[in-house]
Amino acid sequence: MNTAIDLPNALRQLPLETPATSAWPGLQQHLSQKRSWPKPALALVASTALAVLLWQALFHNAPTPEAADMQATQQTDIQSLMEQSARLETAFYAQQDDAISSASIIAANLGIEDQLVVIDADLSEQSTPEQTRALWQQRVYLLDQGLQLNRTNADFNAVGRNFDLALAITN
Repeated sequence: MNTAIDLPNALRQLPLETPATSAWPGLQQHLSQKRSWPKPALALVASTALAVLLWQALFHNAPTPEAADMQATQQTDIQSLMEQSARLETAFYAQQDDAISSASIIAANLGIEDQLVVIDADLSEQSTPEQTRALWQQRVYLLDQGLQLNRTNADFNAVGRNFDLALAITN
């Protein structure tokens, strides 16, 4: 015979456990011994830190016109690589067809996807524009290679040939 137990009410009816000794008196004594900084000292430290930060921002980070032009060019180049990567990625996944692909083609596609995950993780970290550009170039190159692999596989299958067999013959 099964009986239903109203678990929330049953848990509420359990007696509450209390510790043998209270930790509050010791904690209260420790808290009263805590040092506090005088307010003028805190204000002086904060204003000094703010002054140093403003001085660095105004005088040390001012980009030269050449650096600004180069940064704009790099940003445009990175944006172009990002757009190219998006187009290639869409085509790469659209071209994959596990119904006609052999295990080696599927494994190669999975390897490419694993490498993309590593590149994407690296892209999510803060890096210099040069590093970011290099990572996007790697991503574009990898997607292009994967797309070529899947297209070649589809072309061979379209004419009734086996791509793995063609690879084995050339080796």
